[in-house]
Amino acid sequence: MDVKLLFLTVVLLSSPLLTLCDPLFVLSAPNLLRVGSSENVFVEAQDYSGGDLNVMISVKRFPKKDGEILSKSVTLTADNHFQILTDMK
Repeated sequence: MDVKLLFLTVVLLSSPLLTLCDPLFVLSAPNLLRVGSSENVFVEAQDYSGGDLNVMISVKRFPKKDGEILSKSVTLTADNHFQILTDMK
C-alpha cells in the first residue's frame, strides 16, 4: 500500500513539470549501442512551431564521455513534423 501511495505521489508531483516543457525535445535510442552495427535513433520536437531545427547527435565513450565515437547532424522541419528516425552506424 505504501509503495502505491509513493508512486502516485511521485507521478502527481512530476506531471506538472512535463507541461512546463514547451516545446518538449525527445531523443530515443537503444540502451546499448554496438560498435559496427546499425542502430536507429529517433529525435522529435513536440509542440515546436519555429523554423527548421538543426540537431547534432553525438555518441561518446561511456562512462568518461571523453572521446566522441560518432556524430551525425539532422534537420527537423515542418515537412517531417519536426521528427526524424535516423540510422547511426
